[in-house]
Amino acid sequence: MAWLAQAQAAQVCAWIVESVEDDGAHQFALNLSADAPTSVSSRFAGPGFTSASMGGDMIQLAPGEAKDVDGEGFDVSAGDDLAFDVRLFDHPLASIDEMKNPTGRPLATFSFHSKAGADGHASPADLAKQCKPLG
Repeated sequence: MAWLAQAQAAQVCAWIVESVEDDGAHQFALNLSADAPTSVSSRFAGPGFTSASMGGDMIQLAPGEAKDVDGEGFDVSAGDDLAFDVRLFDHPLASIDEMKNPTGRPLATFSFHSKAGADGHASPADLAKQCKPLG
């Protein structure tokens, strides 16, 4: 019976889109999608930042609809190590403390790692879509 429940579990995908602002700061936007209606909260951590969907609202994902759920901007130089950690939860992250140290087991986790190239950009392949079952 457990394998049947796993087969029916929603699959969620995460990817990061990099852009450059007018002031030269690189913006890294976290995007999510799912193949079934899903409610999640997210914790997005990267070089020098941690952010989360907070305020008690869950992120509502509809099948086939990609959603930009979080983003952070910062200066990037050639050779910089860019590592991002994404964790999805089945409950809202209610406080700054919980954002830093979330309670409960994540529904899914994603890791992205890249080195900034000579132009300061991360490799798009390193930030590309990853998909995992929620569970």
